[in-house]
Amino acid sequence: MITMKTLADALAEKNADAYVAYDSSANADMRYLAGFLASDPYIYLYPKNGNPTIIVSAMEELRARKETSCNVITRSAAGLPDLLKEHKDPERATAHMIRNLTGAKLLVPASMQIGFAQTLMEVADITVDRTTVAAMRCIKTPEEIGHIRQVQQHNEQATRAAVEVIRKSEIDDNNGLIYEDEPVTSERIRDVIAAALRPHNCEDRDTIISCGPDTAMPHCLGTGQLLAHQPIVMDVFPQNLKTGYFADMTRTIAKGAPADEIIRMYKTVHAAKELAVSMLGPGITGAEVHNAVAAYFAEQGYETAGSSGFINSSGHGAGLEVHEGTSPSPSGGILEPGNVVTIEPGLYYPGIGGVRLEDMGVITEDGFDRFTNFEEQLIV
Repeated sequence: MITMKTLADALAEKNADAYVAYDSSANADMRYLAGFLASDPYIYLYPKNGNPTIIVSAMEELRARKETSCNVITRSAAGLPDLLKEHKDPERATAHMIRNLTGAKLLVPASMQIGFAQTLMEVADITVDRTTVAAMRCIKTPEEIGHIRQVQQHNEQATRAAVEVIRKSEIDDNNGLIYEDEPVTSERIRDVIAAALRPHNCEDRDTIISCGPDTAMPHCLGTGQLLAHQPIVMDVFPQNLKTGYFADMTRTIAKGAPADEIIRMYKTVHAAKELAVSMLGPGITGAEVHNAVAAYFAEQGYETAGSSGFINSSGHGAGLEVHEGTSPSPSGGILEPGNVVTIEPGLYYPGIGGVRLEDMGVITEDGFDRFTNFEEQLIV
């Protein structure tokens, strides 16, 4: 799935013997390189001979051989028990084990824990690499694109179930939403989404279901009963637990017509999103896309100052992390085929509320393939 030429080139450029990472698969780079899920840290080695290897405990050996395409050796086979007798300290023994297997000049990720990096520096020359694996992850393979597209399909099914609860809800005397005789709260809507995702082995984390004044804060999770005639921002970004890949989508809806200003903001944000999508393709920079969106909002009379206005980036990359890689943002670099990005312009004004819309897709050789097929309807 992964082409390692970029990593091999980095080793040659730095005259290093191997790339070394030591972490659990919660680190997206480890998951990407090794393809092995483990909650405990393990070692990934990519030597200049191009033969990637992971070092795991004996109890993980058989599972690792089943799950990863890398060579697998145990700590015992790598000589760790004897090194522990000599050096006593586990980290120092591990550092010597790595040096014995690889060489004295090592390339390591910036995410390596500083304590272990300092120990490794006692036995080898290390150079910190901040960009190589990130650059590899930016260009998605067809398999990765398929994984993300599938998660987005499940995302839409779950979000649709949540929207239907809001659509079918009634309005109580205090303007609150009621469904099946119970208040419709942010927490209840999150439960609906989680339940719809679970059969597909997907998990939602920190799903945003904010309402009314809370929508003016872009990342406010939202709490309590949802209200009629108020904007409701739904930002859902599930991860497939098997593949590790994320999708991301935002919709703003209202049960019953909201204030005229919210309706105007919605129309403007939608137009800004479509403007950005129309610009996407290989060769354009993320900064150009973002700046065009900012200029459009200004032309429509929406000023940005402090914590009001267009205060978020126009989008971001997505993959094994929900925010990664090249992005449509103020500092966004050149977009290339294989970049998976979101487009999510928004407007936020305390005292009025906020509106955000977000689609995702992949940069292609001749444009942009949008994954998102979810309806955009403010009033439900």
